[in-house]
Amino acid sequence: MKHLSKLLLTLATAAVLTGCGNAPKDASIDDASAKRNSIYHWKTVFDIDSTDMSFINRHDIGRIYLKMFDVVAEHDITTEIVPVATTKFASRIPDGVEIVPVTYITIDALRAMRDHEAEYASLILNRLLAMASYNNCGKINEIQLDCDWTSQTKDSYNSLCQTVKDSLATKGIELSVTVRLHQLQETPPPADRGVLMLYNTGALKNPKTKNSILDISDAQPYIKPTEYPLPLAYAFPAFGWGVKFKNDKFVSIVSYNCDADSDDEHIRRERPTVAEILEVKKLVEKELGKPANGNILYHLDDIQLNNYTDNEIDQIFSN
Repeated sequence: MKHLSKLLLTLATAAVLTGCGNAPKDASIDDASAKRNSIYHWKTVFDIDSTDMSFINRHDIGRIYLKMFDVVAEHDITTEIVPVATTKFASRIPDGVEIVPVTYITIDALRAMRDHEAEYASLILNRLLAMASYNNCGKINEIQLDCDWTSQTKDSYNSLCQTVKDSLATKGIELSVTVRLHQLQETPPPADRGVLMLYNTGALKNPKTKNSILDISDAQPYIKPTEYPLPLAYAFPAFGWGVKFKNDKFVSIVSYNCDADSDDEHIRRERPTVAEILEVKKLVEKELGKPANGNILYHLDDIQLNNYTDNEIDQIFSN
């Protein structure tokens, strides 16, 4: 059996993580299916400043999908499945904003869970709920699992999700899962709802890729008329980056404004325009229908969001 000890030990640290402020005052946040403008928070420090609050207020953000930690497999003498990149809370949760705790599970971790999915499901869920409670995240209506599962790991992920879903049902909480484009034609894992991730759609490491963040030519083959078994929200990108290549070989992701260091290097700068985002938005709504509980932006980062006007952000959110 893969080691549960380290994950169990780090579960206890949820009780000593930095927490600030009281729970949101708005007690009316009690419906995961309600349509709200939403945004992901994907940093390791939750620190909402006045700029963030201004954005949240201007665009009527009612839900934050807040990544609490990643679940990874550490390979040493043995394989241990552990939480890393745990979010620390430096500011309180904004009033009137629903928090959806999220964890990202790597493929390696999922493979290492095989035959012990139920035990890990309980540990992951308990840690998410403990962090949400200690950091005064208010009433939790939804928990989200994020994993780029494949046909080889599908059974393990289904088992993990089923255990989490069954446990959450006893608490009146729903389970949502992220859905990549390549997973759209697969039977979804046991969950109450899904979020279709309409970003990182292209081959990042291919030097011939035009824009790996979002390109309709990459998305279109997967988005076909269908009644997906789960209610879907749609997540759109509002960020950019640079992709560095050396002699046409992928090197790393770098800052959008980063320059090449030598003649044999080049930077592919990627940032979807609002026209490109809206083109994909129109396509997905035509083929899959309007979002079940609203649209989502990735992610809450004022440097990235400043590249889009308020009107452009409102167009992405509109449903």
